[in-house]
Amino acid sequence: MSVRIKRLLSTLIGILAFTQSYNGYAQLITLKLQLKWKHQFQFAGHYAALQKGYYKAEGIDLHILEGGKNISPIEVITSGRANLGIFDPEILFKNPKRNPLTAIFATMQSSPYSVISLQKKGIRRPIDLVGKKILIGNDQGWNIFRAIMLKEGLSIGHTTIISRNLDSEEILDDAGDAVITYSASQASRLKKLGADLAIMNPLDYGIDFYGDVIFTTQKFANNSPEVIEAFNRATRKGWEYALKHPEKLANYILTLPGVQERGVTKQDLLDEADQLEKLILPNFVEIGHINPGRWQNMLSVYQNLGLADGQTSLKGFLFSNLEKKHPWYDILVYTLTIGGVLFIIAIVLNWELRRQVLAKTSALRKEIEERQKAEERLELAIEAAGLGLWELDLKEQKAYINQRWIANQLGYFWENPNLNISDWINLIHPEDKPNFNKDNTKFLASNTSSNQITYRIKTSEGDWLWLLSFRKISERDEVGNPVKITGMHLNIDNIKRKELELRQLTKELLKKNSELEKFAYITSHNLRAPVVNLRSLTEIHASGDLPADLEEEINQKIRQSVIQLDNTLNDLVEIVSSKSGNKVHIEELSFQTELDQVMTSIENQIQSSNALVESDFSEVNKVFFPRKYLVSILQNLLTNAIKYRSPERQLVIKMKTRLERDFIIFTFSDNGTGFNMARFKSKIFNLYQRFHSHIEGKGLGLYLIRSQVEAMDGKIDVESVEHVGTTFHIHFPRTPYTNSGSSVS
Repeated sequence: MSVRIKRLLSTLIGILAFTQSYNGYAQLITLKLQLKWKHQFQFAGHYAALQKGYYKAEGIDLHILEGGKNISPIEVITSGRANLGIFDPEILFKNPKRNPLTAIFATMQSSPYSVISLQKKGIRRPIDLVGKKILIGNDQGWNIFRAIMLKEGLSIGHTTIISRNLDSEEILDDAGDAVITYSASQASRLKKLGADLAIMNPLDYGIDFYGDVIFTTQKFANNSPEVIEAFNRATRKGWEYALKHPEKLANYILTLPGVQERGVTKQDLLDEADQLEKLILPNFVEIGHINPGRWQNMLSVYQNLGLADGQTSLKGFLFSNLEKKHPWYDILVYTLTIGGVLFIIAIVLNWELRRQVLAKTSALRKEIEERQKAEERLELAIEAAGLGLWELDLKEQKAYINQRWIANQLGYFWENPNLNISDWINLIHPEDKPNFNKDNTKFLASNTSSNQITYRIKTSEGDWLWLLSFRKISERDEVGNPVKITGMHLNIDNIKRKELELRQLTKELLKKNSELEKFAYITSHNLRAPVVNLRSLTEIHASGDLPADLEEEINQKIRQSVIQLDNTLNDLVEIVSSKSGNKVHIEELSFQTELDQVMTSIENQIQSSNALVESDFSEVNKVFFPRKYLVSILQNLLTNAIKYRSPERQLVIKMKTRLERDFIIFTFSDNGTGFNMARFKSKIFNLYQRFHSHIEGKGLGLYLIRSQVEAMDGKIDVESVEHVGTTFHIHFPRTPYTNSGSSVS
């Protein structure tokens, strides 16, 4: 025991000394960061942290080293010329045995690499790359490309690999058929050069890896874990600033050596910033978060495809500043099993959701490909078939439309086949009409002879039918203005509705996936403290020969830890229940009626706090919502207001509703203690967040409110001034929310 206590005290003293040196800027630690490529927005988080002084605030003097074609970040780090490097997830199986590496930060949650080619090359799937010339640079993205090919059962030997000298533009000069490159910046860059691109993403083939992994040597990570953590904190803040202020970072990057010389513009950097945010996912995952489960999955993929040795493991590869665990006793094993089961369930659900998204995406891609083939066949047969054929006379403003097709598809029986163009335009859906008019004006003013557009048309029964309208300018006047346009209508209603349905399903699945990852992290985090206490106490108890009073004290603390663990598990059960996906009954509710019932249930609290409750639901008093959710929301808001009331004045609570577009805005305000918005706003709805330590509470209510509101496609925000009060704005959808997991009465 004395050895363990000494070790703990030594560690605490070291951390305290390190923290004091940071806070006082007594001695900055010099670090060198080797980039994987040349300066661009890809590394904006590090520039921002450097410029805003975030690294210095953590006691770090950071030097950023630019990358390039012949610079290997792995070699630079292992040789000692830099402490930290940025590279791809392949460092996992490129890990040298002599000086092994450790991953400390994952900038992007998905890989930024794609296989880009010109549309005219006809490269849509991995099999289309057989016999083609592939441009690569500096081994970047190479193993992800190999994984795609091997997963599709294709040999790399059937392609010609060429080293690229530039970023990607060599495909414009036909130096290669496709290029493996950093799509976040290169796709928009090529499009500005006039290229019509086909892009093949790894995610479409089940290859979902991290991007831009920051790594160091195991030796450095083990010797200086506090430095790594300080670097990660500053980097995370840098990325948060960069994503919120892309223009400022773009202006700064343009001042870096060689950037403008490469032809990079401010718009190029802003386009790259927009794409990077979709890969970093700052609103769903903590920036830089590393999930051991995903790393294990990546390793399994590489091993199954023969790209990594079967003996490769994650041991020592992922950064962790936790003390090594000792064998557990029975009671500890039992409690850990419960937490482990919850964690495994979250991982399995995460995998299943991802599988469903990939399956639905693949099905939609096949449907779109089939539709494109059908369009090509119909274009060749348009003169002979006559199905859906139409012609516009722009001078006479007349439209001829095949009457048989009109009757079969739309249910109209028009005696006169020659209609005014306005008669047809009046049938177009109001939401699609602006885009239709804009596209029509652009088409007539351009030199393009043909194009296609999709829009909804009203049927005789009042329904809306999706059409694909293909058209060609068949006649022009002497000055080149269009005179006649011929085309064909194709009913794509089923395909379009499935496409829209899949988009909504994908959105919901991604939302649930994010919640599951967050829940899995919270589960492991909040179970750890009581489990660690139990481990230490049971080890002391097992040593034997303890004085009776000490043994009684240990038993009491064990009971307290078990109670804490039980409370945590009960909280998690309540959270799981609120997100379980069981059908909720949605009905039309009265705000005033539900408020009266809630106030009756907590009447003693209201009277004892001398609270004055005012409500004004005159503008809107009805809402479509689950009763149990609305009651929970009102009760949590009222009890929180009472709990955090100011001792200096009478508590006044005000509630009001108003209409705003598609939402009913419910405003709840109080004149309580409030909180510091600048410090706590981003945490207010997180699980177990408490901002007044002197007031008892779990920090669970606001988390449940947000979960219940967002589950019904609503949203919530908050405003607060310390010592003045707090106001919540809840956006309830005006129309009933419906999906496969809910019912509307």
